Amino acid sequence: MIILSVVPLFAVILLGYALRKTAFLSSQTVGQLNAFVYYIALPVTIVLELLPVPLSEVSRVELILGYPLIVLVTAALVLVIALPVPREQRGALAQVSYRGNLAYFGLPIISVAIGPGSLGFIGILIGIGLVINVVLSIVILTILGPGERRSTVRGHLAAIATNPLIIATMIGAVGSLSGVSLPAPAHRALALVGQTSLPLVLIVVGYSLSFRGMRGRLGLGLFGATVKLVLMPTIALALMAWPFGATGMARDVVVLMAAMPTAAVSQSFAVAFGADEELTAAGLSLNNLLCMVTVPIWLVLLQGPLAT
Repeated sequence: MIILSVVPLFAVILLGYALRKTAFLSSQTVGQLNAFVYYIALPVTIVLELLPVPLSEVSRVELILGYPLIVLVTAALVLVIALPVPREQRGALAQVSYRGNLAYFGLPIISVAIGPGSLGFIGILIGIGLVINVVLSIVILTILGPGERRSTVRGHLAAIATNPLIIATMIGAVGSLSGVSLPAPAHRALALVGQTSLPLVLIVVGYSLSFRGMRGRLGLGLFGATVKLVLMPTIALALMAWPFGATGMARDVVVLMAAMPTAAVSQSFAVAFGADEELTAAGLSLNNLLCMVTVPIWLVLLQGPLAT
């Protein structure tokens, strides 16, 4: 049963949370593990999975144009619905509602649930998603923020070019186009490094779970989590059907990526641009908690009633 394939993943996330509550791992140690995953293990995984895949198979219009359109439609709906909400809360609410955790949640959960054949699609979507999420967050938070922050904008835009996951996507894509293949010993060594990303990333995610600050912003946080975990993947499903007419694995990966909880980096953006930090924290906490129910439901729907 498909749901049983992801239960162990959420169990490892809960293990990470338990390691934090029991102080078994220090925050410094987890920070170092996170750096290893972000700068080495995940990029290696993305490159290795993209190299052998013909780029024409994964560079589909539903990925390249579809996912950004899903993000834009979701953000626009939230900004319109939230017009009565104060400006700094509107920006925070928008981020919570569309900015998904594509690498740390999406890659391990979707690759296990759908299979290794999905990793090429996932790698392309991570690169595309990181760019659209950063750019849109900068635009929305700058417009709705308390004032001009050119240095902050420049810093975040510059970070796109040096993001290791985006660089890995580009290397993998170029390698795929050129037909490069690694010598067997090098491939095996890198594969061993990449394989560490799955358990480590889940432990880091679990360790970062925090449920403080939910009480004061519970209503808006729950609204943002509902949009992110329910409405956004529903929008993705509708757009994949029309205008893109996508079916099969490509459609399922896009919908599941849209169903991932809010990325933790939303908190640092809220701080940098003067958005509501407490609302962002509440939305993040509720997303991480509720996704343990909603993501398995989406998996069951896509493999059952919505299967194509």
